[in-house]
Parts: sequence; C-alpha cells; structure tokens
Amino acid sequence: MTDEEKKEYRDKLVEDCMKYNHIDYDDDKDIVETMVEAIASEELMELIPNFDPYNLTARQRLLVYSFVKELYDHREKYQNGTQQLTNAVSTMLLNEKYGGSSE
Repeated sequence: MTDEEKKEYRDKLVEDCMKYNHIDYDDDKDIVETMVEAIASEELMELIPNFDPYNLTARQRLLVYSFVKELYDHREKYQNGTQQLTNAVSTMLLNEKYGGSSE
C-alpha cells in the first residue's frame, strides 16, 4: 500500500468514525484523528497479534469507533483515570487479542 493509499484509508476511517459518533462538525476533527491514530496504530497494534492498521476487520473497525466514542464522550473521566471500558468493547478486544475470529 502506497503512502497516498494509507492516507486515504486513514482519512476514510476518521470520517466513518465521526459519522458513527455523530460528530457533525469539523472543529474536533483533529482530536478524532489523534484518537484514531493512537488507537489504531498504537493500542491495538500492541494488543492484537498480526494487527494491520490498514486492513481492519469489521470487529476491529467497531473497536476503533467504540474506543473513540468512549474517549471523546468521556474525556474528563479518562483524564482523571476513573473511567473503564464498557463490557462490549472489552469483550471485542479480548476476542481480537486471543484469536476469536469474526471474519
């Protein structure tokens, strides 16, 4: 995949993430981009064996969307370290980490 294709893939992921999270304005797009980058390129890469941030499965895309939603909607709680992931997100992440296939 070329650098241009990677950028297009990442831009589409950010756009879909904003749509999923009902963020209809571009004021916070840079925040969402940072969250997507941190989640897709760092967190999930460390946790999921053979993770490819440019070829996400449906469940992996949902994980990115859900992580961003949690982080975006509860920014204050995460800054204080008092918020934990929802059970659904935790379950999907564990399935990815330990090899449960969805596709």
